[in-house]
Amino acid sequence: MRINFKRRILFSLLLLSYLLLSYIPPYGWWYSSVGTVLIVFFSYCIWGIDFLKQNGLQVDLKTVGRSLLLAVFVVLCAFIIMKYIADRDNVLIKFTNWRAYYHDIFYTLNEEIVLGAILLFALTDKRKIHPVIASVGLAVFFSFVHFIFYRWVFTARGIIGISTLTTLFFIGFVRNSIILQTRHIGYSWALHFGWIAVMFGSWHVNLDTNMGLTEPVRFNTYLGSVEMLIISGVLAVFFAIYWMKKRQKKEAEK
Repeated sequence: MRINFKRRILFSLLLLSYLLLSYIPPYGWWYSSVGTVLIVFFSYCIWGIDFLKQNGLQVDLKTVGRSLLLAVFVVLCAFIIMKYIADRDNVLIKFTNWRAYYHDIFYTLNEEIVLGAILLFALTDKRKIHPVIASVGLAVFFSFVHFIFYRWVFTARGIIGISTLTTLFFIGFVRNSIILQTRHIGYSWALHFGWIAVMFGSWHVNLDTNMGLTEPVRFNTYLGSVEMLIISGVLAVFFAIYWMKKRQKKEAEK
């Protein structure tokens, strides 16, 4: 009983570290990295020497290098896609400063650890939920949470549109599938950070009103676009086919 109680306390502290030190701006540009340190620390307190397996950080140097290269590639692709959409909507994208991108590195890392690896591995390894069901279910949750938080929780409030929520579901499914297949968050973090660095790390100004786009408007403008709906949908179909072929292969081997 004492061990279970201790683990619950540690899990609560890990969750609080994620919630309180990932999103709230008044703490400063550095707070998300402090959250990462605490999340990793409490992971170690919970799982001991296996903590890197449980939080998705068990990666070798080669994987780290590939993840960083993928992050750079995704940043370039994200900029090209968003600039195309922004030009069409008369929006100017301006780069900010290194502090904004530093924050994005760690806040996306926090999300990938807590809402990615830890949650997915708990569902599939401990609860024995089928990986596809876990991936789809968590993708629905991922999409729905964005609606809830921007509707009632975050200070930058707004309505996330249906097309945006659909894209978020597709992206969530792809992200979850990558984590479950690789057993780490290196590549999923690269995809996440690459997009966020442009969408949130940069300024987006409507040239008609000379006002910056709020976070919900950025979501709807870019992720709610037909272009991103198609791209994310194609990626989701690709991974769905991959899961099907993998299942067929396992059945054939029996």
